[in-house]
Amino acid sequence: MADAELLILGPTIVSMDREERIIEDGAIAITGGAIAAVGSRSELSAVDAAETVDASGQLLMPGLVNGHVHMGDSLFRSLVEDLPLEPWLERLWMSERAFVTHDNVRLGVQLALAEMIRSGTTCGLDMFWFPEAAAEASVDAGFRVVTGPIFFDFEGPDGIDNPDRLAVGEAWFERFAGEPLVTACVEPHNALTVSPEMMTAARALADRHDALFHTHCSETATEVDSTRDRFGHTPVAHLDELGILDGPTVLAHCVHLTDDDFARLVRTGTGVLHNPLSNLKLGSGIAPVARMLEDGIPVLVGTDGPVSSNDLDMWTAMRFAGLLQRGARQDPTLTPAVEIVRMVTSVGAKALGLGDRIGSVEPGKRADVILVDLDRPHLLPMYDPYAHLVYTIGRDDVRSVLIDGRWVMRDRMLTTLDEPKVLSAVRDLSLKIEAHAEEITGS
Repeated sequence: MADAELLILGPTIVSMDREERIIEDGAIAITGGAIAAVGSRSELSAVDAAETVDASGQLLMPGLVNGHVHMGDSLFRSLVEDLPLEPWLERLWMSERAFVTHDNVRLGVQLALAEMIRSGTTCGLDMFWFPEAAAEASVDAGFRVVTGPIFFDFEGPDGIDNPDRLAVGEAWFERFAGEPLVTACVEPHNALTVSPEMMTAARALADRHDALFHTHCSETATEVDSTRDRFGHTPVAHLDELGILDGPTVLAHCVHLTDDDFARLVRTGTGVLHNPLSNLKLGSGIAPVARMLEDGIPVLVGTDGPVSSNDLDMWTAMRFAGLLQRGARQDPTLTPAVEIVRMVTSVGAKALGLGDRIGSVEPGKRADVILVDLDRPHLLPMYDPYAHLVYTIGRDDVRSVLIDGRWVMRDRMLTTLDEPKVLSAVRDLSLKIEAHAEEITGS
């Protein structure tokens, strides 16, 4: 019997392990979906493997973790443009109410997964209607997803009335318990769309299942002002006063924070999901990420939904996450490249409760890894791999992707998704969405 199912020889390995080793002419052995050994080619060349792959001229690293995404919204990409967040949401929700069904969400998720896998993303924290559709599509595609029951005070396109959402949430946890590629979390929308009573009930649901709590927070100045007017606190302080931040929590955006907000985030260990592209495109502002890092707040990078950032390209999001802080504070020493890479690998995985499974290339972790083709004009020479990862490499450079030890893309060919079928179905549906949009806007 072979010592390993798969042996990859020759890549430069950016491990993101505790020592953050970079191994030239490296090697990795994989068996049972897990990483069995990591080292140099010479150290592992004697491993007997069922399959051996020569990855010379490539870079191997942990798959990217997208900290905040709305995958199903890929169906509405570029439908609503050039509006501030609040009216933008009102306009978007009109189309969502007409076209968001379980089957359509599943199709939108498949479209998003094709895009994400192609760009080297292997795990995403997703929030959208019909989260079971996202979980089903992700499992079928071999993608690692963090998602779960959502909460609004109004009945949405899913047809679930507010009082029933807790029972639906309980059933959701039961359904996906034991599914290795699905990590369940609880996801109220934000403090203005979810009452304090429902917010605390959602926190209790998460606590009963030892699950992560995820919500939008302090995305715009208007949201902060409205929350103060209604509850007497900023969104962060409101959540903290309700006890929401007492358990594992990640907050999307956190663009507008007070000194008191920072103190509360530090005290509770709450993580922040930074979405630089959507924050810029919607004119929401620039999150104070440099200060978050200085204060020790865990920061992840996300793309947000493809209607607010228009794509799911983590490489561009990483680049902006690094550049914005330097420009805003006129300091080129801020957000070192290695720090940005941590956000989308080791730190990102830990903040989502997956640090024991993914986020680094080391024995015992699940084999969620990507191979990047370095033999390209814009990638030579490479003196600093971290700088390359943040400022030079792009999604088209990703050659192959493994999730849980399974090839989901190999030599740029998707292996778990019928891409032509998905694209054809999306084109057909988009004609109906466009016609509806023209009808309701009169344009």
